[in-house]
Amino acid sequence: MPDEPTEKNKWDRWAGGIDCPMCQPRPESNEYWDFVARLNISSLYLSKNQTYRGHSLLILDVRHATRPDHVSFDEWALFCADLYAAEKALMQTLQPDHINVEMMGNVVPHLHWQIVPRYRSDPRWGAPVWTTTRNEMTVTALPQADQIDLIRKVRNATNKEALPD
Repeated sequence: MPDEPTEKNKWDRWAGGIDCPMCQPRPESNEYWDFVARLNISSLYLSKNQTYRGHSLLILDVRHATRPDHVSFDEWALFCADLYAAEKALMQTLQPDHINVEMMGNVVPHLHWQIVPRYRSDPRWGAPVWTTTRNEMTVTALPQADQIDLIRKVRNATNKEALPD
């Protein structure tokens, strides 16, 4: 029986683009996210964990890349424009008190933004959400009808924001 891959070996394989769970083609829905919208160079997904209502991922679509220096200047500009449209749509739709945006790649080494609306009432207001380990993170799943409604609202707002003025 082959040895199970270690977390480091799995990360190394993914970083090399081998079996990367964020590379295309990726499922529109899985245990972690639901598809919201395609933008210029990336796709927006609503996280299944809605402890921070509106928590989303913006995943680079054009190819496997792990860091900003792995894409061209023009691709980076489009990826940032997509982030702007997604963040603006989330702010308009959910009206959070603030929003956190972060690009890490420590778990899945593929260029993606974590977009986390923050509310004064959220469990870690005044502190970063990233200091909690994955095992300690609260998981809040919305009822399916609420998740679908939130996807629809964010999709509509994202499509409006992605259109040029």
